Amino acid sequence: MKKSGRYLAVIILFLFVITLSVSFSYFSANIINKDIKETKISTGKVGLEVDDVSIVASNIAPIYDEGYESLAIHKKFTIKSNNSNLNACTKVYLYINSITDSLKSEYFKYKLVYDDYEKDGNFLEAYNDSNLLLDENIFIESKESKTFDLYIWISYENGIDQTNMLGGSMKSNVYIEGIDIREESSCRR
Repeated sequence: MKKSGRYLAVIILFLFVITLSVSFSYFSANIINKDIKETKISTGKVGLEVDDVSIVASNIAPIYDEGYESLAIHKKFTIKSNNSNLNACTKVYLYINSITDSLKSEYFKYKLVYDDYEKDGNFLEAYNDSNLLLDENIFIESKESKTFDLYIWISYENGIDQTNMLGGSMKSNVYIEGIDIREESSCRR
């Protein structure tokens, strides 16, 4: 009786395992959506080139903000994507090699202009050997070029003594970072 009880237990266990395996196979192999489309993903290193990136500002005289286009230090540069199939979401930095303490001020300003868009800021938080973020989330399609105008000036403020800023200087370079994205909507402002 003991042997037959063991055989019976083994047979029941065997049937249980088979039933469980068949049930699992049926439910896991069941197709939920027959309209699955093939998805292609391309990724790689985004190649961005920037021309004419060096900026030196010294002995700057204060100007009214309205006159920045004609009187400020003006730097024009172009960012070009050299990839044939990768779009980029980019950030534009100003790498500050050196800046005198007198120019670390809300009155030392910049304006970045491109594609009917303007982004402005100041150098209050700037320091030597650092990146100052000028703008981000700039979409550049593969093989596209985008031209930027960067203006830098001391903003004249009536009633504020700005004489200590007159002897200041700054040496910097434009620096670009980019990541691969597919759609412009993924690179939002």
